[in-house]
Amino acid sequence: MSENENVVSEIEGDTNTVKALEKEITSTDKTTQVLIKKEGDREDEYLSYIKDFHMNDSKILSLLNQESGSNYYSFTGLMRKLNLHQQSLARALNRLQDLGLVDRSNKGYTLTKNGILTLSKNSVMGSVDKTRRGKEYIQLLQTYIPIKIKAKEIIHSLIGKWFNNLRWAGLIENETEYMLQWISDDNSFQINLRIISGYIVIETNAISDKEKIEAMIGSYRIFEQIMRILQSKLIGIGIYPININHNPLLQNN
Repeated sequence: MSENENVVSEIEGDTNTVKALEKEITSTDKTTQVLIKKEGDREDEYLSYIKDFHMNDSKILSLLNQESGSNYYSFTGLMRKLNLHQQSLARALNRLQDLGLVDRSNKGYTLTKNGILTLSKNSVMGSVDKTRRGKEYIQLLQTYIPIKIKAKEIIHSLIGKWFNNLRWAGLIENETEYMLQWISDDNSFQINLRIISGYIVIETNAISDKEKIEAMIGSYRIFEQIMRILQSKLIGIGIYPININHNPLLQNN
């Protein structure tokens, strides 16, 4: 099985069969229990009482619930963030989708409304982002977007894209900013692209000189993709900018 996004199939069951009216999560060292109430003639009748809720499931829910706003992670992003084997991750995602806690869209995997409601009632899910825990991010690039362009146009062109040794991880969006994430193929560092109030900031948590160079090269590739969008906008209004392929910084890396 490859790391392709299609490694996990969609759940094809009847979504009306299970509607979570109430869920309760409690945690122990090895298990988590979930109570799901059935919508039917008897509101007090529980459809199932699920024991042995796997730790992998808890890790996924924790990561998807880690930041404020909406979090979307690709299969590869979840696998690298959580250091899970792809088959274990696939099984966990199938379980969570079957329970109605997680859904998948073209942006990636995210919590459903029921999943958000469930976790909001419990405080057992902590941070599980193991990617270089404790490392500070340093800024690689910052630029102002000089023309009127919607942030979603930039995001749409970058979602799912790989740049050099950077693998697409996920997207976090809230009322103030968008943050797109990539992880190096050896899982040694991460790059974030933030879009905040007309500014683009690219940052990394790379430590070694080698990692920082790789991060800088990757950030130029990402920036090049953004420049193509801006250029297409300018051409659309009759302005023909210089060819970015002649930029030596982008050519020589």
